[in-house]
Amino acid sequence: MSKILIVDDDPATTRLLEIMLSREGYEVVSVNESSDTLSAAVDHNPNLILLDVMMPSIDGFEVCRNLRANAQFTNVPIIFFTSVGETEKKVEAFQFGATDYIVKPIHPRELKLRIKVLIGNGNNGNHR
Repeated sequence: MSKILIVDDDPATTRLLEIMLSREGYEVVSVNESSDTLSAAVDHNPNLILLDVMMPSIDGFEVCRNLRANAQFTNVPIIFFTSVGETEKKVEAFQFGATDYIVKPIHPRELKLRIKVLIGNGNNGNHR
């Protein structure tokens, strides 16, 4: 089963994503504190990470940079999932190692398809 780590400071957002992605057959783990991301990633070894940009303590760019600095997460797809839509921020995200950048709100079907392109269906065992 493919595993997705969601990192967003809004518990309502993480809960909604957990429900939606679990129904698609993914195992989902969420953290609401960006400082917990690396330890959660190490503990759960996700196949994909959904990451918000605007976080209270450590922003998503720094989290992405820290993840990419760890050999375990060099090739794990990281999708920025954020309300920040400025081109400058998108470019910055890719410079820090983002695989994709999605501006909220997004249609659930589009999010599911983007994830499927990167890691396959949740229960087909097709990951990394």
